[in-house]
Amino acid sequence: MESPADTRFIYLPGDDALKSANYFNSRDNISRKEVQPYMAEAAHWHYLENPTFDAYLQMPKFIVNAEGARELIEMGDELSKETMPRFLDAAGWAYAEAGLALNEDTAEHRIQLVKEAERMWHRALVNDLDLSRHYKEEWTRNEEMSHRLALNLAFAPLVKSIIVGNVTDSVRESVMRDTAAIATDSARAMDELFEQGEERTSSVHLGFLFEANALMTLLYMNNSQYVPLPSTARADSGYYHPSQTHDISIINQHWGEIKKVIPMEIKSRSGRRDRERYKALLIRGKMHLSVHQYDPRSTVRAFQGIVDGTASDKEVASIDNISSRLRNMLKLYQQGVTPEGLAMNSLTRFHDANKAAEVYPELSRFPRKK
Repeated sequence: MESPADTRFIYLPGDDALKSANYFNSRDNISRKEVQPYMAEAAHWHYLENPTFDAYLQMPKFIVNAEGARELIEMGDELSKETMPRFLDAAGWAYAEAGLALNEDTAEHRIQLVKEAERMWHRALVNDLDLSRHYKEEWTRNEEMSHRLALNLAFAPLVKSIIVGNVTDSVRESVMRDTAAIATDSARAMDELFEQGEERTSSVHLGFLFEANALMTLLYMNNSQYVPLPSTARADSGYYHPSQTHDISIINQHWGEIKKVIPMEIKSRSGRRDRERYKALLIRGKMHLSVHQYDPRSTVRAFQGIVDGTASDKEVASIDNISSRLRNMLKLYQQGVTPEGLAMNSLTRFHDANKAAEVYPELSRFPRKK
């Protein structure tokens, strides 16, 4: 993937939002009384008490049809009235997914939905960082959320490109550069937390970095017909339909027409229970996405070097190897057919990983008998 010759003035919506959000105070004026339930032990269950959010998570993790898209818009309208970043993140994804799915609507309306999603993610980012400043000790469990919100903003231009039917090289290159910048900042935050003795808090960045590396690897393949996106807030949640959970959605499209969606789940490492649970293509970050010593930060540095033009020959060769492996896994995964997959009336396709496991035994759902 070629990088622009002069990048001094390139606008990176995700990374720029991540940096600038620190200079804004939340306009929602979130009180301690309002935020307290979400900072208590096992507070994640409290989110499910919101009926709209709970209904959103209960939807199957497939890309919706036109009827489902209209339902998502209504959910987005309701969740946009909330102030907690997780609700606003879901509102944003409800709008963005509706924009992708409403292929019979005008491009103008669909783009407007994505712009509404961007507004939700911007607001969520400001609120999240504002909460981190005011309630640092209690809010640390959400440490990596700001980077995930920035990543959503980074990929919004790709969603718009799919809608208008023109996924250009320049958009993919810009998203790649934006993702590398966000991942680099996440790696920096991870290092700082570790140096401060907050090892447990720093570890939350690991999963994010492996996911960012997978997205950059897919972008590096430089194929406009296979466009990677972070999964929706619904797809990334395991409260309901846990076997359908996935971190990345690969949109197979041609001039804006979505042919199918290939789900991918990223784990730093996976055991038998993971392989038996997930129907998505399961990628092991340490094994499949690492340039050096199973550390995602080494892969981030390699990608940052590639977009900056400073990567060593060894780093480029490593990224080429990772990219070739992932491309082959995707090809083999799509050859697997299941009765359930054939019965689903959905563009989202869960395949059987057995074909891929013949070449990559670590993907097998069941260990081979000795």
